[in-house]
Amino acid sequence: MVTKPLAALLAALGATQAAAGEKIDVAKWAAALPPHFAVHGVKTEPTYEEAIDISRDGDVVTVVGGAPGWAARATESLSVSASGALSRRPCAAGADCAVAAAPSGFLATAALISASLRGELRGVAAEAPYGARRIICLPAEMIGVARPILDPCFDSENGAVLAQRHRLSGRFDGPSLEPTSIRIDEVKYHRPTG
Repeated sequence: MVTKPLAALLAALGATQAAAGEKIDVAKWAAALPPHFAVHGVKTEPTYEEAIDISRDGDVVTVVGGAPGWAARATESLSVSASGALSRRPCAAGADCAVAAAPSGFLATAALISASLRGELRGVAAEAPYGARRIICLPAEMIGVARPILDPCFDSENGAVLAQRHRLSGRFDGPSLEPTSIRIDEVKYHRPTG
């Protein structure tokens, strides 16, 4: 016999699993992403843990990280023009800062924005759970990555890359945040109402 609290829990779990497989139109989803977010998390390396900060401020996507806690952290930013062109930021005067290949890893959000602006996103994708967050994993070719081994998995609410899924094993691999470490700066990315 199933008790009422257990039945309610099972119903809630069933609803969560159904929502996890919900298909979304990739082009509409990407076009509706908020222009601002800040995500903080930890990426585990074999010998250390690395703090990662990923943010979007309009047309600029920035990743800060790349070192153990005792070392200086690196910052890399990409800017996306209104036509979808990618460039490194900041860019020294007279330097060619155009991005030759679509970025992967945590900067793949810039490639997603670029592909969206160029009207190159097609098809549907399913949401899936990733810790307490929901993600949408896309084939890396969809955002212009050539010969990928890993596919980026974007936060379904803000478009930040939270993980990479390995094509052969289906496991999260490479540049991926540990799911329990993820913190979202809610104030920065809330979509305007009305």
